Amino acid sequence: MAEHETHKINLLIVTPYEDFFEGLVDSVRIPTSDGEFGFMAGHTPFVAALEPGACALTTGGKTRYCMLSEGYCEINGMLALIVCNSAEWPEDLRLRRIINAYKSALEEIKTHQDKNGRPVFIEDSIAKGKRALARMRFIERYGSEQQKERLAGYKKSDFPDGVVPRLQ
Repeated sequence: MAEHETHKINLLIVTPYEDFFEGLVDSVRIPTSDGEFGFMAGHTPFVAALEPGACALTTGGKTRYCMLSEGYCEINGMLALIVCNSAEWPEDLRLRRIINAYKSALEEIKTHQDKNGRPVFIEDSIAKGKRALARMRFIERYGSEQQKERLAGYKKSDFPDGVVPRLQ
């Protein structure tokens, strides 16, 4: 291994649908249930539960962000494994789908039923809403200017006064 690669950690991000990312990075910052957590090569072994949010991958002084959903991260020396339900780059997020998911979660929490009238577990609806809200925040921070403008427009048209209501 080349000398300049010894301070990098091999990161693998997998979802049930794909191997989302694999490569050597200088550092990683992940959203955990205890807050944001960062690590680099040589970190002591560690396991963390992931919350929906932004993951920052830094290599050569440049940082790229992706959106992670629930899952876990395991670090062991020079390898970090992130297993999550979904991982997306900002340009792949579908804004209308995010807004619709949030509105659906709000309705399910209120009525205790899905759109087909079937009973739902409120905890699942809350998790659905949190994922949508995390995606909205992700776009507001890391999305393109066009995505930010479109999201603001959707908020204005879909929520009273353009304010996203709280989940509970």
